[in-house]
Amino acid sequence: MQMDRSKSRKWSNDLLHRAIEFHGHGGPYIVIGLRMGLLALERLNCRGWFDIRCRAALTLEPPCSCVIDGIQCSTGCTMGKRNIEVEAGDEIEAEFTNGSKKMKVALRQEVFRSIQDGLAESSDEYVRQLTNQIVSADDAELFEIA
Repeated sequence: MQMDRSKSRKWSNDLLHRAIEFHGHGGPYIVIGLRMGLLALERLNCRGWFDIRCRAALTLEPPCSCVIDGIQCSTGCTMGKRNIEVEAGDEIEAEFTNGSKKMKVALRQEVFRSIQDGLAESSDEYVRQLTNQIVSADDAELFEIA
């Protein structure tokens, strides 16, 4: 049974809270996944759930793999529907498609290094501040988009 409504394409604290409930905790990488998915919904003009596909390539272990849950929550792509595929990669990137339209979103290397350095800091407050910076950053600051 398909949904009649569209996924929201806008950031909201409700989206973040639902993603945290699904994933089990918050942090920079789930926010990166949420932001990637929202960007794809907007740019590809998708309703979500069924008219979007994702192929993500990234390190297949936490914390980087947390991006996958963010993408699932924001786009509605799920492993169960088989409209998300995940493969090992050296960077964090995802290709989204809607019919013949496609786009690639890659996390900028300097952002990746900043997140990794921040996580190594291991202070909960520092990680919270870093996560908030990612929430409020412009797409162009975070991603290379093609």
